[in-house]
Amino acid sequence: MKIQCDVCEKAPATVICCADEAALCPKCDVEIHAANKLASKHQRLHLNSLATKFPRCDICQVSL
Repeated sequence: MKIQCDVCEKAPATVICCADEAALCPKCDVEIHAANKLASKHQRLHLNSLATKFPRCDICQVSL
């Protein structure tokens, strides 16, 4: 199952931003994370690398 981009809702997502808790396509990822210095430092993980592990939730610190 493909995960759709949370921003444009049209393209398949390729990364997940841990800080924004959003799945993003390559185009939206570049647009959002090029906006400012803080956003450019957000940790982003490729969705294909998440098959075996997930990052801890920023809010509750529980592994998903």
